[in-house]
Amino acid sequence: MESINQQVWRALQTDPAVMRDLQRKLINTRALAKYLIQKYELKVSLDAIISSIRRFPLDAHQEVEKTLQHIFADSIVSTKNNMACITVRMEPHQAFSRLCTLSLPVMRMTTGTEEVKILVENSQADKIAKLFKNPEIERDLSEIHVTVAEKATKTKGVLARISAEIALANINVHEVCICPPEFLIYVSEKDIVKAHERIIALTKE
Repeated sequence: MESINQQVWRALQTDPAVMRDLQRKLINTRALAKYLIQKYELKVSLDAIISSIRRFPLDAHQEVEKTLQHIFADSIVSTKNNMACITVRMEPHQAFSRLCTLSLPVMRMTTGTEEVKILVENSQADKIAKLFKNPEIERDLSEIHVTVAEKATKTKGVLARISAEIALANINVHEVCICPPEFLIYVSEKDIVKAHERIIALTKE
């Protein structure tokens, strides 16, 4: 069972907005403790939560943030609209064999044990969907392509930092493809401008 410190620290680390305000010393500790008790239904005293917040290793967290800032400073960020995601319920090797029958432009894929997601341009979606039974097609997506410094492959928290920036803008991530040092994030086209701004902001910090 997690200790009070572990529960509180995990709650802090999973809330990018709170962490940012803590680092900037813009947050009231007592108000934050009340917020955590209410949100996570913590069955401990207010003073215990305040104590855990004050013991949070903020210096260590800030060192990690500094490392990430250096990585993102040299990033290359690009976007692409008119993307679609096709989901098929099939084992990956079966999907691969069918896709090999087509001559396609650039295509991204993510696989689970029983599902495959294929990310292509909208114009190619119907052609691919015909290869499968009852595929699900999600259209009008945009791709954010982030290429970070090579050392990112040995640095923890890179994807979490990208995701946190997008979450702070209240944007839902539909799909993610990762092949470090490249990260591809898919969002709704209506959100692409705001999401792109947030990622670019990472490179300027």
